[in-house]
Formats: sequence, C-alpha cells, structure tokens
Amino acid sequence: MTTYVKTNAENKIFTRANNSEKTEILFGQHDVLEKWKQCAFNTINEINIYADSSGSLETLGFKNYLEIIRSLKERGVRIRYITEIRKSNLQFCKMLMNIIPEFHHLDGIKGAFGVTDDEFLATATLQEIKPISHAIYSSAKQLVEVQRHIFETLWNRSVLAERKLKEIEEGTESEFFEVINDPQRSTSIITNLAGMIHEEALVLLPLSKSMVRLHKLGILKQLAASSKRSKIRIICPIDTENEGIVQFLRMHPNISVLNGPEGSIGLLIIDNSKFFISEVHEETGKEFSKTLGYGLYSNSIAVIQSIRLFFDLLWKSDELNEKLKDHEKLQAEFINIASHEIKTPIQAILTYSELMQSEPAKNESYVDAIQRNALRLKLLSNNLLDLSKIQNKSLVIRKDIFDISEVISLMVEDFQNQIKSNQSYMFVDLQFAKHDAVFVDADKDKIAQVVSNLVHNALKFTERGTILITLKKGQDEVTVSVKDSGAGIEPPVIPKLFTKFTTRHHSGTGVGLYISKNIVETHGGRIWGKNNSHSKGATFAFTLPVKN
Repeated sequence: MTTYVKTNAENKIFTRANNSEKTEILFGQHDVLEKWKQCAFNTINEINIYADSSGSLETLGFKNYLEIIRSLKERGVRIRYITEIRKSNLQFCKMLMNIIPEFHHLDGIKGAFGVTDDEFLATATLQEIKPISHAIYSSAKQLVEVQRHIFETLWNRSVLAERKLKEIEEGTESEFFEVINDPQRSTSIITNLAGMIHEEALVLLPLSKSMVRLHKLGILKQLAASSKRSKIRIICPIDTENEGIVQFLRMHPNISVLNGPEGSIGLLIIDNSKFFISEVHEETGKEFSKTLGYGLYSNSIAVIQSIRLFFDLLWKSDELNEKLKDHEKLQAEFINIASHEIKTPIQAILTYSELMQSEPAKNESYVDAIQRNALRLKLLSNNLLDLSKIQNKSLVIRKDIFDISEVISLMVEDFQNQIKSNQSYMFVDLQFAKHDAVFVDADKDKIAQVVSNLVHNALKFTERGTILITLKKGQDEVTVSVKDSGAGIEPPVIPKLFTKFTTRHHSGTGVGLYISKNIVETHGGRIWGKNNSHSKGATFAFTLPVKN
C-alpha cells in the first residue's frame, strides 16, 4: 500500500492506492473536471448521475458538461440522471432531458455524485458551494458497489421529470405519499393540518380518549377557531369521558359531531387536499404522541376521494338512523362492517409499508400484498360510490357494444392471478366456460363490476372447491352465472339477498348485491341467487339483452 501527496501551484491531490484500486481527494475545479472527463471516457456500459439544483454542474463548465453527456450518449452508454427540478434550473433540465431519456426528479437533493461501471466521483460536501472546492474519487470495487446501491435507492424514490415539470409549469403541488414512523412528526403534521383549514375538515377518532388528548394538545381549539370560516365534521365514540368536550364543540354552529364506533385508526382530511391517517393505540399515558403508530401522510386526490366517500357514508348512515328508528340495528351493523372493511386493507398497507423498510429483500412480495389490498380498497370505493349515486338517483350508464365473453375472460385471468398469490384461496379453482362472442349494448365497466361482485361473493364462501362462470345465449338475452361450491345461502337471508346492507358473511358491507341489482335492472335485465339443488354452494346469475 502506498500513500503520497502531490502538490501543484494551487491544487493538492491526496491519494491512497492499493494495487489497481485507488481513492483520491481532489482539490480545485480543474482537477475535478479532469477527473470527471476521465471517468466519462472510461465508461463502457452505464453512468448514473445525482446532482443538486445549485451550481454543482455549472462549476464543471456548462459547455463542457453537455459535451461530455452527448459523447456518452453517442457511444451507446446508458445514462440515468436524478436532480431536483426547480423554477431556477428549469431550462437547464429541459436541455438535459433532450439528451438523457432516463431523467428523474427528487426533492431535497444536496451535493452531487456520479457512479460508472468501475468508478465514482462525488462532491465532498453537502453545502451548496460555487465553485466546487473538492471532491472524492474512487475505483475501489466495494466503494463503487455501495455508491451504485445508494443510487438505486434514490432512483426508486424519485419520480419522472416530466411529471415535475408539468407541476411547476401548471403551478400544482407535487403528489406525495409518506409513511411516518415518528410519533412526534405525526403529532406535528396533525397540528399543522388543523391550522391550515380553509373550507372543510373531516375527523375520524377511534376512541373517546383520542378526543380528550387532542383537546389537551390544543388541536380542538384550532378546529373551533377554523369553524368561523370552515365546516368541521367529527366522528368519534361519545361517552362520559369526552361528553363535555363534545358539548363544547357543538356550541360552534359549523362543527358537527357524530357518535361513531370504536376502532384503531384515526383520520384527518382537510380541504380535500391533504390527509393523515394513523394507527391509534389504547395507552394509559397522557401524551398524544405515545398513542400513535405508523401513519400515512399524502395529498393524493384519488386516495382522498376514496376515504372521504367512506367518511360520508358513515355520516349519512347516522342521519338515516335518526329518520328510520326501525332500522337502527341494521345501520349500526353497516357502520361497523364498512369501518372494518376499509380499515382492513388500510391496516395491511400500513403494515407492509413498515416491512418494506425493515426487510427490503422481500419488497417484491410486500409490493404484491400492497397492490392486492389497494385493489380491494378500490373495489370497496367503487361500490360505496355507486351506492351513493343510487341513493341520489344519479347513477349514470354509458352504453357501448362489446363482447361480454371477452370481458369476463380477461377478468377471470386477473382473478386467477390474485388467487395464486393469496394463501386464503390456495384450494379454490376459478374456471370460465369460454363461449363464442356474445355482443351486448351495455356499460362495460358497470357490467364488469357486477361480475366482480359476484366472483368476490363466491370467493368469500368457498374455502375449497370450484367456482364456475358460464355464459348461456338465448334468442333475446344472455345469462351470466357464477356457481360456487361453498356454504350456500341461509334460508332467512334469501328474501333479503338484494336489499341494502344485507350481508351473509363476517366481511363485506352488504351493498355489492344491491348495487349489482340496480345496475342489471337499469340495463333491462334480471338478477337472482339460489342454492344449488344437487350439490353444495349457491349460484348467482343475471341476464342482459343481446345485440343481434
């Protein structure tokens, strides 16, 4: 091993070499640029560049930098680039994007580094210094591998540059989805959100103690102050522990409080723009932060709409209870079931998000699990949205001519892939008796939703055996049947099968069949369900007019 110091007029290069591997600290802009040129010249397959939005690149010489990038592209080198795109560097990023196809944005970048097949070069400080004062170079295999791993991690966290450019040019906020594992940060987010309300806030508290702790934290006073200009709706269990606080809140004309079921998830949505959702534990400690588990903080409009829909249905169900006392037990059961149904996939997403951080080697299986629960949440959201539209008589049907056999065939393939990746269905065989093309004039998405509801129903009741989907074309109509070998339909349930909030399983909201009936009948068809006469299970079927 050899260590030496080379001194130039203005620059010093400190080097530690071991055989062919070398690590250097370079001082001065000239030596940094020369080393960068050398690394680019040596690159054969791939170069990955991470650079902040400040002067890190300008220091290397704007013209020289672009020339080096162009020469790499001309030689067929794969170039991946991450930077923080801002208004200040927008034009420069657009020029680079014209050269580099794989260009990403990442918030909060500091410093810069480049890693090639066998070398890396990085600024030796995170501070935004013009010009670069010194840099670190290494061809040591282990150090290069570490830098490549760091780049891959950052690349997976970054977003497409086109998306960020659009946000800047249109003046919209970047979409973010953040998993929070710091109770103090969670508390800070909740406090900040409570002070940002302009139009409306929706609050779901799982425990009466949660309301007491929020009151002690001063957040309920923030909400009361915001109610002068905003509408506040709160769902929370009400008992002797928090009834005084509820009375205080109800003194404000724009604050409404609903007595809801106990649970384990807390939620805050403000102005349809941001939401925070978190696990809430029953703790004896008085500090609010100590009751918080993993949380999700996001401004995703799609997710906000889904969760808001659930909140609105919980709220409307309470109003129905007031008007329809005879249905009090039924509505209460719906609240509990719907609450459980939406919490289950959200809880799973929270759990697998945590595992992705602690066990990165299993990320692929965890991503699959998150996707399954996201699809489950999507199906629930679609059903709840359609329920709301049916109640408001605003369900819209958009008809088109399509082959229903092909639609069902594609759906069955998707379900079969889900079944393979779900241990609960390992003894279930889903089959479709393929049929020649059968054309109907109907709303393709709504009919697919009906089939999906019937298949999900069958899966709930079939622990092992076969689920068979068949098509039967008649002269004027086609019949779609879903036959399972499960537990069948209990006699008391049969007369109420297609009524609202009727469920024959410990999971499910009891709205899928009700929605399916409305969709089918709107198309001029019929729907029914019955137990199989000579075998286990049940068959659900519906008809649609055919297009001759």
